[in-house]
Amino acid sequence: MRALTMWWWLRIRVANMSNEHILENIENGILTVTFNRPEKYNALTQQMVKKFSELVMRFRDDEKVRVMLINARGKYYSAGVHISNNMTPDINSGIAFRDWNRRDVHLLLDEIEAIEKPIISAAQGPCLGGALEMALSCDFRLASESAAYSLPEINIGILPGNGGISRLVRLCGIAQTKWLVMGTQTISAQHALQAGLVHAVYEDDIFVEACHEFASHLVSLPTEVIGLAKLAIDSVYELDRATARNIERIVNTQLFNSEEHKELVQKFIDRKK
Repeated sequence: MRALTMWWWLRIRVANMSNEHILENIENGILTVTFNRPEKYNALTQQMVKKFSELVMRFRDDEKVRVMLINARGKYYSAGVHISNNMTPDINSGIAFRDWNRRDVHLLLDEIEAIEKPIISAAQGPCLGGALEMALSCDFRLASESAAYSLPEINIGILPGNGGISRLVRLCGIAQTKWLVMGTQTISAQHALQAGLVHAVYEDDIFVEACHEFASHLVSLPTEVIGLAKLAIDSVYELDRATARNIERIVNTQLFNSEEHKELVQKFIDRKK
């Protein structure tokens, strides 16, 4: 994956042109990325994915940006990848296809998981197919009451192979994964909450405010600790218990000896006084 250096000079940019399918805004340490193709249910084109990838790299490399919030305009969060006859390049070899798939999508979603900053997917409406796969790679998934989730790829003869199976089964288990992938069922926001797919569901009229409030809360937390928390949580998931405990001790060895920890402890004590 390539980080495009031309994004370094862009400190704050608010895109409001109606023909721009991805809008961006930086404010108070939060990079807000907005899907803006409502007339096509925010279906993701190759150009949108390319720009989204550039924004992810920008978020990774800019130390002043602390949280990424992904939302959308219109009725749909996203209907997934825009379906057309040229969805994939003209590739005749299975090896070549898998290499393209890894470089074009998998590395992007893996990078979202690896960045040691919080990334939030905030779905105000239906989140389908590839958009759900992207959301699964985020740290937090917030939903409005109008949100819904589906992986309908089997209907066009493929599987959700960009994390739709591998990430979903770890989050929600085999039963829910089969319901969504094999059964091609659509689940409501409340069902998604019960299944562990989303972290919180908010009423539609307060959804935007609630998402920004949560993002602002994350910005207020110690940067190094948040980064190590993400790294530790993802690292210990598939480890045995003893090794996982060692990871926790190693992480806290660094944190307990940091000046930031000492300062925060002193502030806590001063507040109590």
